[in-house]
Amino acid sequence: MSLFVVYVKKTGHVVGAVRAIGAAVPTVAEVAGAELPVRVSLLPEEVATLHLDTGELAVQEADDEPGVFLDPLAFGVEPVPEGQPSKPALVPLVVSSKPLVFKDNGLRVEVDNPVGTDTVVRVFISYGQATTVLPGQINQGDTFTTLPTAVDGDPHGVLVLVPGWAGRLEKVEQP
Repeated sequence: MSLFVVYVKKTGHVVGAVRAIGAAVPTVAEVAGAELPVRVSLLPEEVATLHLDTGELAVQEADDEPGVFLDPLAFGVEPVPEGQPSKPALVPLVVSSKPLVFKDNGLRVEVDNPVGTDTVVRVFISYGQATTVLPGQINQGDTFTTLPTAVDGDPHGVLVLVPGWAGRLEKVEQP
């Protein structure tokens, strides 16, 4: 039985996993369709669906890791140079204790420790039925970045991905 993971190419975060018997590595479209829906509860009777475009995603075979089915965002794939074979071991990611907040006309994304190199940040945010992607970066030596975005007072579903840190799928409201 093989384990296949769907991950975000720019950050390496696993966003889904599937087991298959005797199958070749599937394409992203075979696993996710045109886009992978990721859901987060906003209110007792309201759910936001973030739509991850297949162009953002890739699939690879991975070593057996039962925890990836319970919390896929807690794992990442190890990046390798293009043309090199993928590494099958999934990497457990560190959980940040810093809250996500809308502040200073944007979403503040903060990690617990300064990053060693300029680090890409990828944020998916719900605006009603639409999903907007906010690309950004935490600069070397810093612990945070603020990604410009205008939001109303309603809660929004947010998926925040920072390499090396567990992905965060949360409801975020303006203070």
